[in-house]
Amino acid sequence: MNAGAATTRLRPDAGVTLIEILIVTVIIALMAALAFPVYKIVQQREKERRLKKILNDVRAAISGGKSQLSTVSFSEGMRTVVRVQGIEKIKSAHNLGHPVEGAIASAAISSFTLQLVQKGLGYPPSPFHLTYGQSYDLEIATGPTSHPSSDPGSVTVKISRRFLRSLPPHPFQGWYPNATWTFRPAYSNPVNKTPVSSYTWNNDGVTRYGVMDIYSSGAGMALDGSNTDEW
Repeated sequence: MNAGAATTRLRPDAGVTLIEILIVTVIIALMAALAFPVYKIVQQREKERRLKKILNDVRAAISGGKSQLSTVSFSEGMRTVVRVQGIEKIKSAHNLGHPVEGAIASAAISSFTLQLVQKGLGYPPSPFHLTYGQSYDLEIATGPTSHPSSDPGSVTVKISRRFLRSLPPHPFQGWYPNATWTFRPAYSNPVNKTPVSSYTWNNDGVTRYGVMDIYSSGAGMALDGSNTDEW
């Protein structure tokens, strides 16, 4: 047996040198530096996925959309419910088999539909009503009626369900303090359909009605190069 080799293996001061520690530290730092951007990209992608899902869910609550349970059926949004309920009430108030009554009903339906479009009456009245949990009525003009002396020419549509349980916080709020939701009104006086936050919906001298759409604001560019404000 080589006595010198045995002595070297059994030295009490044998251990890790400072150079080895530095090498390991540098390697760990390099690995962390490479992994961090990848982790941030994964986070960004998840936040973008969440953002798109919230926008789709809210838009479905407003106007209806493809059902998540079926590729051939649609979920009922508030606009769908208001339109269907209003038209059914107009039809039930007229004798559609009579030529004159049928013509009046058709004119009333056209007027009712026009009111939904021009005044935004088929949409949630305000951002607050997206998650409003109590029943409320919407009175919408219909124009011509069969009994003009007793009928004011309108239908009352009852909203008795909640279309959105809650509006989640903006996914990018932790990264960008200014990231928030903005809403485009269907009708405003004076005319101004620029998207605004729920805080300024009717608090800046402009009377707005009908949440026509929801947008993300302040989250910047997406990984694919698109602007999240335009989603």
